Amino acid sequence: MAETPVERLDKLIMEDDDSIPEDDSFEFPEDEGITDMLDQISLKTQFSSVTDRYFTPYYKLNIQQPLDDICIRIHSNRICMLTLAPSHPLLRNGVKIERISFKVTEKLDRAANKVSGKGKHGAQPLQESSNICIIYCDSGEKWSIKCCMMGKLIEVNETLVKDPQSIKEPPHKGGYLAIILPNIKIYEEMKKNLLSEQEYQQVVLERMKSKYQSEDQLVHQNCQKRSLEDDSIISSKDKIKKL
Repeated sequence: MAETPVERLDKLIMEDDDSIPEDDSFEFPEDEGITDMLDQISLKTQFSSVTDRYFTPYYKLNIQQPLDDICIRIHSNRICMLTLAPSHPLLRNGVKIERISFKVTEKLDRAANKVSGKGKHGAQPLQESSNICIIYCDSGEKWSIKCCMMGKLIEVNETLVKDPQSIKEPPHKGGYLAIILPNIKIYEEMKKNLLSEQEYQQVVLERMKSKYQSEDQLVHQNCQKRSLEDDSIISSKDKIKKL
């Protein structure tokens, strides 16, 4: 009976090394470095940020005035990250933020918030209309930012006090205002009253259309006004000629 491959291998292992035929035709490759390995890999793919992967954005618009838009990013564990929505006027190019203060009244400083334990004892209570901070621009403009939810304040981004311009950075780079734990009893109801990302983008698109229509209408009105002025001038010149 012929040997099976397994039996043949076992037999070779049991024999002396000298009895195993050598194959001198095979050459092992040189042991080279791997420092250039990444050069062969395309790194053009744009990876999602931490906040994009783990937080779902919701929006509340026109809170105190037009374009006063807030983004509430909600984690699967209900923790919320409060940021300005991309459409907020404070994030426009050319707007310089002079300072951000978490001292919302003479006696209440959000930065003094101290939390302990799983129950978040000591956390400052928040209502939808509670101010989370006040943002001052070098133009003299001032914005009081509402938290837009009922819950407990976990922490504020104190880095913004030293570097207020960083509010314009993405959330994962420090451009957030506060971390809030919403009231679990009204959590689902809160989400129903907020806009999803798709709904928000639709509103932004409609705003842009409305803006362009208003600008076109204004241009049309100015053209009509100039046309009437020109007609009036021509009419005046004709009257002068007749005289």
